Amino acid sequence: MLGAITDFTGDLVGRPNRVSDWLDEYLPAVPPAAYLLFFLIIPILYAVYISFFEYSATTIISWNFTLEHYEQLLFDPFYQGLLWYTVRLSLIVSAFCVLLGYPLGYFIATTTPLRRQLALFAVFLPLMVGTVVRIYGWIVLFATNGVINTVLQDLLGFKIALLGNTLSVTIGLIGVYLPLVVLPVYSSIEDIPDSLVPAARNLGANQLQAFYKVTFRLSLPGLLTGTIFVFVLTMNSIVTPDLLGGRSDLTMGRLIYDSAVNGLNWPFASAVGTILTITTTAMVYIYFSFVRDRMGVSEWD
Repeated sequence: MLGAITDFTGDLVGRPNRVSDWLDEYLPAVPPAAYLLFFLIIPILYAVYISFFEYSATTIISWNFTLEHYEQLLFDPFYQGLLWYTVRLSLIVSAFCVLLGYPLGYFIATTTPLRRQLALFAVFLPLMVGTVVRIYGWIVLFATNGVINTVLQDLLGFKIALLGNTLSVTIGLIGVYLPLVVLPVYSSIEDIPDSLVPAARNLGANQLQAFYKVTFRLSLPGLLTGTIFVFVLTMNSIVTPDLLGGRSDLTMGRLIYDSAVNGLNWPFASAVGTILTITTTAMVYIYFSFVRDRMGVSEWD
């Protein structure tokens, strides 16, 4: 009897500690989980839900089940080409951001403090200006009577079409998203201990081997983060292709905007968004798998 009372009393004493431990462990996760639930998961699920219903000119959604939107997107050659153009554009922009952003991030991390501050200011400065303002800056440069064509006309006597095509869209997207690669790469290289590269050289590695085995491998998480940011944002970009591109430069993001805002065809726009989300997720997964299998990187450390 006395033992049972002792066990019961011990349970009462230990229970507040267990509740406190549970709160300490899980309570901090409630705000971000609630944010993701209400502002990401629920909207996505609702968009997927209404994508299976017909469009109505009077009520926007008629609530009659249909697979017509997905059949149109998956089997119509026009929409197949549109999806492929969006993926190809995103891959090209991501590749150029990596080729330009990694050397710049490496330079910022390894240069003198004064040059580092100036370079970081130059990288951060475009982020302080709105995207639309930056794009109109590109328009001033690329226009028929813009800065570049004026110089070409004066020097060579001819002009070239720089605005309203894929080239202008690609350059504009690279200019907008390049800092998203530079900053993570710089941060990753900055965190690498200074003693690792000399240690690798002392162990017999040449300069190129030491860079690849130490600097590049340890900075890869930052490079992966920046590349994913650029790819995902380019896949969903609307403003830059709309302002810098022509009619032939329609992307999936612009299609969603035109369908939802101009045409008020919310079910079709939701279907486009669903296809775009699935495609983007699949491409990111393939990218991670490639890096893991080919480069032996499986952890973010």
